[in-house]
Amino acid sequence: MKIAILLPLKENYSIVGAGAVSILVSTHLSKSIFKKNIKIYGTKINSSLDKNQFIPVNSNSFAFRNRSYVNSFINKLDKNTKIIELHNRPKYFLKLKKKFPLKKFILFFHNNPHDLLGSSSVNEKKNIYKNCDKIVFLSHWIKDQFFKGLKISKTDNFCVFHPGVNKIKNFPPNKENIILFVGKLNQSKGYDLFTKAASKFISQNKNWKAIVVGSESRRLIEKNSNIVELGEISNSDVLKLLSKSKISVANSVWDEPLGRLPIESASRGCFPIVSNMGGLTETLADKFSILPKNTSEELLKKILFLKKNPKKLLKLQKKTFKNFTQDLAAKTKELDKIRTEILSGDKKIEKLNSLKILHIASFNENSDGNLFYATSNKINNGFIRLGHFVQVLDDKAFIRNSLINGVAKLNAKILNICKNLSPDLIVIGHTDKISRHVLQEAKRLKPGIKVIRWYIDSLSPEFLQKNKKILLNNIDMVDHIFVTSFPSKSLLKFKKNIHFIPNPVDSSIETSTNFLKEKLPYDLFFALSHGQHRGGLKTGKIDERDFLITHLHKNLPFLKKYFISSDFHSPKWGIDFGHYINNSRMGLNISRGVSQNLYSSDRIATLVGNGLLTFVDKKTNYMKFFTNKEIVFFDGKSDLVKKINFFKENDHLARRYAKNAHKKYHKFFNTENICSFMLSKTGLSNKNKFYWVD
Repeated sequence: MKIAILLPLKENYSIVGAGAVSILVSTHLSKSIFKKNIKIYGTKINSSLDKNQFIPVNSNSFAFRNRSYVNSFINKLDKNTKIIELHNRPKYFLKLKKKFPLKKFILFFHNNPHDLLGSSSVNEKKNIYKNCDKIVFLSHWIKDQFFKGLKISKTDNFCVFHPGVNKIKNFPPNKENIILFVGKLNQSKGYDLFTKAASKFISQNKNWKAIVVGSESRRLIEKNSNIVELGEISNSDVLKLLSKSKISVANSVWDEPLGRLPIESASRGCFPIVSNMGGLTETLADKFSILPKNTSEELLKKILFLKKNPKKLLKLQKKTFKNFTQDLAAKTKELDKIRTEILSGDKKIEKLNSLKILHIASFNENSDGNLFYATSNKINNGFIRLGHFVQVLDDKAFIRNSLINGVAKLNAKILNICKNLSPDLIVIGHTDKISRHVLQEAKRLKPGIKVIRWYIDSLSPEFLQKNKKILLNNIDMVDHIFVTSFPSKSLLKFKKNIHFIPNPVDSSIETSTNFLKEKLPYDLFFALSHGQHRGGLKTGKIDERDFLITHLHKNLPFLKKYFISSDFHSPKWGIDFGHYINNSRMGLNISRGVSQNLYSSDRIATLVGNGLLTFVDKKTNYMKFFTNKEIVFFDGKSDLVKKINFFKENDHLARRYAKNAHKKYHKFFNTENICSFMLSKTGLSNKNKFYWVD
């Protein structure tokens, strides 16, 4: 496979003075699996990057330079080229597509599409959208500009790609008192505002330096004696400077499409200060980076604050470095994946308006509706609401009803469904009964089919050994696994594609809004069960939660409680279970075993989703998602008793906090978002912003 990358006319693909397009192309080329098969076409220069792969393209016309440039590229293009990648020149795409209708095209937008020839009108954008194999936007802001005015169904022939940087291994130990500005020295980049703020700061703080990298052929801003101007230097030298610098500034006054400087700063532990313009804020680790107002006064104020608070500055630098997400190797893999999928046929699946999904899980067919609120039903609803067709298969019910050879019959049925339905995605719940042969055959029948698994049981050490059997069943045949616990290192060693998902809430199942009800018959609800299908609780079963419930009974005798546990009430299922949920002010959410990072039983969605004030063990780390004015976090028995007492006496706060949590849970953790996340990780959806993902 050969790939041709055509740079914009006048793009300086050189070691010194390289622009954002050149840096992106060159840096990602160094890590690409296709490196040997890539040729870069651009304007002839004296000292080009990647000399062995650079092919100069001449423009022989003064009046029609771009047309001449594209024609020259056409003449030099290797006939075996499969993919043509274009950067920031949609006009080139419209011409080249007509010339090479059978070749694959990737079009990168580095700037606002409205400002570029070939994508400024709605019809031009529609033409690009319809005919381009992949449109790559370097920020969500650029993407949003492209889709303004377009009344079309957004499919996956586009994506957002933030460029990568090769991060150093360790945080630089000897930072110097340097404030760094990198960019063109003009007003649109905010350089005039920077010079005012930096000059005043340096005049008062002689142990600091203000260093500027960049130039401007039409410069209007005068030089300042307090500021060191280095002119144009290589990108590698810029990165060295960032390793030394404590602060960088990107304070553009125009809508900067992305801004490479904040990304590069993060890779070197340099704290970036940015204006809230365009896509500048998209890759930040901390909101403190953003200027509240883009003025020289506000910039000076922020710099002075950081100078006067060195511990705060160091903390922000380390946070920026630690939370860096734009690793060059990982981002290049993303880019190579786009190239691979275009040629592999996956794109056909990606462009489907509606996916065909086979969902294999327990839907509790034999429980007569007792467990209509089960997670399997919620996930099913989520896919359907996203517009996809879902064929369900209850593996447990099928095996149980088959009487003999149930597992063999199940696998035969799955294979027949795959032959008849040709699903784009197989979703597997809590089952280890699917044979490896069936999954292999499914992938043979439908090249590009994805297989994912979801799992909601605890993965704490005491349960992990038992649950690993199901979780890791045919793991090499499963593309992604989704769990309601933060994946431990012991799991990740088996498979890297393991992702955390919250327990989903469903607007058609969690329908109550208890915080609106003034009086309720029960103050506190808690449900404990040793097995969901049992009519009674397991006798002789020791559950540490029973001891906690006993403690609460003893210390909160005045409380009107409904506890479904081994000592106090028999199990309730279906609508009876819902009755007690819908008539309780507060709910206690405690899962089996030792509290685990981000793990909760699906009960949390039931409690919060129905508007109960919910108490959660602090050790779960759910503070990552909720504040103490949404969910009540407790630390031990006595703290729990104390807080239940408090909210019993302060019903107005209990209702307010329950309302806050209910709103957030339904907004961010709804089953549509959970399913969108699953699809995005498999490459079958374009949505990539989720509340629970850093």
